[in-house]
Amino acid sequence: MGHPCGRRAPSPRAPVTLFAAQLVAGATVALLATWAGLSLGKPLAINYRGRSIPAVLGIPIVASVCWAVPVALIAVALGEERPTLKPYGAILLGILLVFGAGLYDDLQPVRTRGLVHQIRLAFAGQLTSGVVKLTLIVAASCLVAFSITGPGSPPTWLCVPVLAGSANLWNLFDVRPGRALKLFLLAAIALLGAVHDPASDAGLLLATSLGAAAAILAFDARERAMLGDSGANVLGFVIGVAVCSFASTAGLVVGLIVIVILHTLAETVTLSRIIEATPPLRWFDQLGRRKDISDRP
Repeated sequence: MGHPCGRRAPSPRAPVTLFAAQLVAGATVALLATWAGLSLGKPLAINYRGRSIPAVLGIPIVASVCWAVPVALIAVALGEERPTLKPYGAILLGILLVFGAGLYDDLQPVRTRGLVHQIRLAFAGQLTSGVVKLTLIVAASCLVAFSITGPGSPPTWLCVPVLAGSANLWNLFDVRPGRALKLFLLAAIALLGAVHDPASDAGLLLATSLGAAAAILAFDARERAMLGDSGANVLGFVIGVAVCSFASTAGLVVGLIVIVILHTLAETVTLSRIIEATPPLRWFDQLGRRKDISDRP
């Protein structure tokens, strides 16, 4: 008997197939975009060793996410109706805005460090590129939060700080080669375990980003390229989108508390000092990285 609506009923394996396709597509597009970015060679950034490295790894992440839209469109055309394109369009626009904000900051010849310090400067009338970036990230967070919240979902006002805070948090992670990407991979895999439908917006977004992050990890860890703010902010934003897509209000509150605690530690003790003082974290942080005397605390 045919499908009641005249369309082919989706196979039970279709969500897994679509998820796998996004994973592979994300990795493939990321590799192609990485080679293109390396050939461009700009913008350049100074890493913790004082080396000048192309900060171009945000390009493959965004390119991979953009690939998810035509894949979702094809899935709908074939009768797989799981992808919800309206919120995904808003999510894509938000990610592009976050990428642009990070790229703007990456291109500045002189940059002010420290979120609290920059906010104080803003209140004193001195606008820094970091504050401009943060304003754009908050705007992107509002756009996405309004698109994914609705009746029965967590409140929008709670999603906005989780999205913006997560985006900035991954930027704080990105002070050592490979650190932000490895933490993203761990977080994305953990979140996938909580996604009920792998072909949902959150599932497809995580699949594409996961494939991209895995593909470019070696470039970052071996110091051939860097994420820059344009890449690190997008990674954190993707995690925030996934969390806001399916977490309960209580879950978002817990997530926000964790984000605030990690920001506080980064502004005071510094996350690198904590990682270096904790053997398991230090081992994981140095995994895959170049060995050098400058790695010592």
